[in-house]
Amino acid sequence: MSEQASVETKKSPTPWLYYVGKFFVRVFVYLRFGLHIKGLENVPREGGVLVVSNHRTGFDPPVVGLAFPRVMSYMAKKELFEHWFFGWLFRQLQAFPVDRSGNASSAVKESIRRLRGGAALLIFAEGTRNQGEAKALDGAAFIAQRANVPLLPTAVYQRGRRFYVHFGTPILPEGSSRDETRRLTEKVMEDVRFLLPLDYRLAKSLPKVS
Repeated sequence: MSEQASVETKKSPTPWLYYVGKFFVRVFVYLRFGLHIKGLENVPREGGVLVVSNHRTGFDPPVVGLAFPRVMSYMAKKELFEHWFFGWLFRQLQAFPVDRSGNASSAVKESIRRLRGGAALLIFAEGTRNQGEAKALDGAAFIAQRANVPLLPTAVYQRGRRFYVHFGTPILPEGSSRDETRRLTEKVMEDVRFLLPLDYRLAKSLPKVS
């Protein structure tokens, strides 16, 4: 193995604050809402994996992260990192900034770097909270193709107050052309939709793919 490859696959230790944060999120979610998890047998136990989920509420990122049995990285809007303390805090929680209004190339490169190094990364395909009108973006499929890691379709939803997180079957990326990227996006969003209850699907709670 080359020196460069060794550097790419070397995992840095997870900050202790990540585990402390996950503990408090666990206590809050289970006491305030409740959480039911399905499909844990589908989650790869090691290696890079891109978790692709729908996104309806501000609770979705911590809830999906809580349900996921591994350390998870996140993208977060760059404005959250502008204050030194919150920038430090979010980085301790394995988040990194993305410029939603401008050039996101640095976030894409960081995503690929982490995935190649064996990390799990959560991406919401529509890029932000969505009640059914936004269109799915190709970013997740593009990143998975370049990093050569599986995509894990994931659905998060509520029944009453209780949250449900359902992990589907991993999808291995193929090709790298624009058409292949679009087909991969369509496939993963179709699988995410299938993981949702029928009433959510009928309510068009997932972004359209155009």
